This record gives sequence, C-alpha cells and structure tokens, in this order.
Amino acid sequence: MIVVRVMGGLGNQMFQVAYARSLALEYGEDVYLDISAYDKYKIRNFSLSNLQVSDLVQYDEKILFSSPQRLFLRSTQKMYHIYQKITKTLTEIDRYGQFPFRLLTKYGLYYNFDRYYYASRPSKARLKCVYGYFQSEKYFKKYKQQISEELKVKNSVSPRERDILDAIIQENAIAVSLRLGDDYRNSTSLNVCDEDYFINAMDKIYKVHPDAVFYVFSDDIDRAKKFNFNYPVRFVEGFKDYESLRLMYSCKHFVISNSSFSWWGAYLAEHPDKMVIAPDRWYNDTRVKPDIYWDGLTLIKI
Repeated sequence: MIVVRVMGGLGNQMFQVAYARSLALEYGEDVYLDISAYDKYKIRNFSLSNLQVSDLVQYDEKILFSSPQRLFLRSTQKMYHIYQKITKTLTEIDRYGQFPFRLLTKYGLYYNFDRYYYASRPSKARLKCVYGYFQSEKYFKKYKQQISEELKVKNSVSPRERDILDAIIQENAIAVSLRLGDDYRNSTSLNVCDEDYFINAMDKIYKVHPDAVFYVFSDDIDRAKKFNFNYPVRFVEGFKDYESLRLMYSCKHFVISNSSFSWWGAYLAEHPDKMVIAPDRWYNDTRVKPDIYWDGLTLIKI
C-alpha cells in the first residue's frame, strides 16, 4: 500500500500522485490519497478527483492505516522536517537531502522537499508513504506515457469551455501562463518572472510562428490584463483549475512561468513539435539548480 500525503495546488498534487503511481507500477501496489490537509488548507482545493488518475486511487482516509501506523508516519515526518531545518541552507544549494532520502526509502518512506531528484532504494516495506513535492520528470519518467495519460482531465467539456477548446485546436495556439497571485509576488524566492520575460518569450515564439494566437492564463487575470503585450491576446478566465489545465495542454506551444501548474500544462501537450519557453532559473537564488527542467525546453535568461 502506498499512501500519498497530498498538499498544495493542482500542479503540486499532480507531481505527488505521478511519483506515487510510478512506485505503484514498480511494486504492483495500490495508491491511497491522504487529503486531510485540505480540511484546514483553504488557499488551494483538492482537484485530482477531476483527472483520469482518480479512478486508479482510493480516498477513504479511514481505511488508509491504523492509528499506530499513522503515529509512525507523522513522527517520522516531523523528524524529517527537523533534519531539513537544520540543514536548510546546505540542502538548498547542495544535495544533502539525498542522505535521508536514500536511508528512508529503504523503509518505504519517500520524503523529499528538496528541489532535486534523488534515486530511491528498493523497499520491501508493506506500507509506503510519499510526502513532499517531487518536482521532476525523473521521478516518473520510466512510466511517462502511461502516467501522462492518467493525468489528463476526465470530466466532460462544458459548452463554454468547448467554444474556446475548438478555437485552440484549430489555431496555432500559444499558451502563455502568468503566475501573478499575491503568494507569488510576495515571495522573495519565487518572484522570478517579470513582464519583460513574457514579452521576450512571446517575441521569440512569434519569430518562429508568425501565425501564433496567444492565450493568456493567470491566477490573477486582472493583473495580467495590465501587461503591455506586443500582440493581440485572448484572456482565459472564469474556468476551474482542471478546465484551464485542459485548455492549456490543448495548445501547441507554450510560455510558462516557474509554476508547477503551467509546467504540467506544457508537459502534457501532445503536439509533436511543441516549443516550450521557460525562465532559466526557477528560484531567485541562482545557486539553486533544480531538477524540474526537462530536455527540450528553450530557456530565457532572467
């Protein structure tokens, strides 16, 4: 049994379940989602239930594990965070998180909040737990094709979404994803992409695709409308997160921000010659070189 302690917005949820499904396929085990964090976490909603993968996992927290097992997992997670806090500066720059990850995975504990990929050790543990962000294709690349399909939206397309989706399919649609919410703008670590980045990225795509039609997605569409774009754009607004995800991955080319949601929107797109532009750093600390980038991205210097 593989338990995932799910947290964060849809993009983070997708990374977590992608790794859990990879482990499930490797070990032939079932995946159970612990979504108790959303009882108190009101900034983002649990949204994996809208994806195909929801048919392959179970949610009933009462059957996840007994009280002693729960106590064991919560205790080890607290101990992990103590280690993480002590070595925070080191783990952000170097890969000091590899030591606890390699040690714990032997016992079925897949804990990692670092920005790097760490290979796990084989485990015979009957109870396994995935806890962290795991923001790298490397965590599920062995089963990339299958897991990518599982992370597609399963809900039917609404009439309003259908109008935009049909246009996106017919045009040379470019998804431009702007992360502009207060949680991002107020973060000294995450606030990487400014207006110039998006303007330059759109210019770069337009030179290659002069028939481009730009669709702008944002977690703060009002702020996005204040940007001085060089080209006509169509703002995508008023949709649920999973609807925006489907519209995004239906586009052909992409300008993404340092956002897990826009990462998945571009990653799941099936256009064979897709062009994906991303910032050359994911965090403001230039010493950090995360493993979130995949081969084939076009990086623009920030």
